[in-house]
Amino acid sequence: MENGIFVNTIKFKDEAEKELFTQSEDMFEWLRKTNRIDDEADVLVSMVFPAVLGDMLHCIFEALEASRKGKLSIAFMLLRKPVQESLYVLESIVADKESFARLLSQDSVKLQHHQAGGVEGHAKRIQKVLETIGATEQFNSLSLAKLRYDKNEEGGFDRVCNKAMHLFTTKEPIKTENYNINFIFSGRDATLSQWSLLHSRLPYILLYMVQLIDHISIRFADTLQMYRDDMNRRLAAQLCMTFETIPVKYRYDALDRLVKSTTTWLHEHCESNGFDQPGISDLRKMGTTGAFPGESESGYKMREMVYEVFAKAGRGETDDR
Repeated sequence: MENGIFVNTIKFKDEAEKELFTQSEDMFEWLRKTNRIDDEADVLVSMVFPAVLGDMLHCIFEALEASRKGKLSIAFMLLRKPVQESLYVLESIVADKESFARLLSQDSVKLQHHQAGGVEGHAKRIQKVLETIGATEQFNSLSLAKLRYDKNEEGGFDRVCNKAMHLFTTKEPIKTENYNINFIFSGRDATLSQWSLLHSRLPYILLYMVQLIDHISIRFADTLQMYRDDMNRRLAAQLCMTFETIPVKYRYDALDRLVKSTTTWLHEHCESNGFDQPGISDLRKMGTTGAFPGESESGYKMREMVYEVFAKAGRGETDDR
């Protein structure tokens, strides 16, 4: 935002169009009158994407901070908005940019997640998104839909976030038990269970978010493939290490498949760059620095210097290195 990458430039076709612009009460009125449907959609996406993304990241950061402090009800309350609502808006941009712009300008209520038609409707919509961003091998649309919107999914966010949000819930299957108040009487065992659920389910959704956000971001500012590979190595290493800490009873098929496909990619990626497959100590280093197995410190430090040079160039700064 500081560098103006979300600013759209629209050129007038002729003097008549320019005159109409000066007479219009607002820009969107002019865009509609001149039938600039694509331009209107681009402007709306440029405004909505950074705003929704920023709000989403703030919620996720504070949720993880609350979880770190053992405040699980606060964590799940904060996660409900980005997992169910914010992510739905970003998916709508990817699924159909023009439809998203039309709904936002004419009937924004229909951008609410409960308009999708239940879990099956969400799964169908997410499948289209996965196909668009090229992530059908890593993620399962039905699993994502159930994790986010299915009250019957015992380990799903809709179920636990509703209980965290409300002292009493009346709908089956999340109805509050007699002699109980949701989340209020959570003891040590309940807290450990909630932690396990959070840290086994959230990585799957966060990694999906990364791919979705990356897909949208490219329209504003592409980056070095070297940098993208570096970040993907770090995420892959962190996922592999996280998976080993998840109790077996909290693992599920979709996560197993993601870990398997990620591990396969990471091994092939390392070998194609002339390095061995990573061991545990390699994964720890890779997760924080992006270093290949056995790579010297000067190797990954040099990449960081390259990233900084390109970042400064993108900001219009000079670098003598």
